[in-house]
Amino acid sequence: MTAALASSAVAHRTRRCSSIDWFSVPAKPEGPARADRRVTWTVSVYRRSGDTEVHEYTSHRLDSPELAREHTRLARERPWVSRIALTEHVRETSRRAIGEEDLPDRGWPYRRAAAPSGGRLVAHFYEMEGLAAGPLSADDVRCRLHWLRETAAGSARLPGGAGAGSALVALWEITVVDFTRPTTEGALPHTPHDP
Repeated sequence: MTAALASSAVAHRTRRCSSIDWFSVPAKPEGPARADRRVTWTVSVYRRSGDTEVHEYTSHRLDSPELAREHTRLARERPWVSRIALTEHVRETSRRAIGEEDLPDRGWPYRRAAAPSGGRLVAHFYEMEGLAAGPLSADDVRCRLHWLRETAAGSARLPGGAGAGSALVALWEITVVDFTRPTTEGALPHTPHDP
């Protein structure tokens, strides 16, 4: 009876994840670039001091047109205010699926994406979906792909001779561009909460 207990108490080795034989990166993008657009506003207030106009303050970034209207209304109530400037800030973040061959060549200067007319390039980096968090350079991506391929080359096959197949690595090129332009209270978007 003790021998039966001893053999049942031995834990069998289990495989927590399957082995990966090789990694591939899609050669062609699977769809058009996806862009996220975020709009905020700031209200700047100016006053006169003698013959000059002095910047008094600028609000923090306001997430809704209602808040921008409220800040503008409150500034207009102050008797010392000579001018109110409303600014629209747009941040466009585009994600484009790329293949490994779309990465800039090794040893060449970093290829910066061109900012559209009127925009300012804030960030340009790469991501490996599901494998590496955070922004990566092209060399970081190559290094991680090399490491994954080296690690996978030494992995054992699953019991029964069935291979794990291949794993697909999704590469993304991320570009962040900021646009800033003066606007007016009348040009603010209208929402259901407007009076």
